[in-house]
Amino acid sequence: MVDYNIVSNYSLQDHHYDAPEKRPDCKEFVVKIPENKNKNFKDYNVISNKYLEHHDAKIIADEKIQKAEAADRYWKTHNFDLVNGEYFDAAKEAEFQQKRNDEAKIHGQDEVNKLPLTVRNDGLMYNPVNMKIEDEKRLYERDLREKNKKARFEVRYDVE
Repeated sequence: MVDYNIVSNYSLQDHHYDAPEKRPDCKEFVVKIPENKNKNFKDYNVISNKYLEHHDAKIIADEKIQKAEAADRYWKTHNFDLVNGEYFDAAKEAEFQQKRNDEAKIHGQDEVNKLPLTVRNDGLMYNPVNMKIEDEKRLYERDLREKNKKARFEVRYDVE
């Protein structure tokens, strides 16, 4: 199917099992070298580790590109100055300060819900050390519930 011997890669006129006069006619065999499809060819010699033209200028350009890429990778993950204890970016630092001040205003308010029920109901209404009422409305409601409980037992006693 081809005009050459696939084992030896010679033309069939030179390398065939028949006598030279009985060999098939074929065109002159030319070794086909495939065209290089790689368009991203660099003029760089790997052996000598140098560019073929304008070596010094290209080395400087490569170093600048590598430094820019390294800085870009660094700033993606590093945005806090550990020595000074603040963000490198002033806008990010101002946003953090504002958020921290807002959280400081409501800090500890939800801690009351973590206290036991008896402390929440009784202990936070007044301060027994200085005898000061902390939550007058809740204290009044508690006293009213105790008074109504007593009245309820009196009604029960009267009914019986």
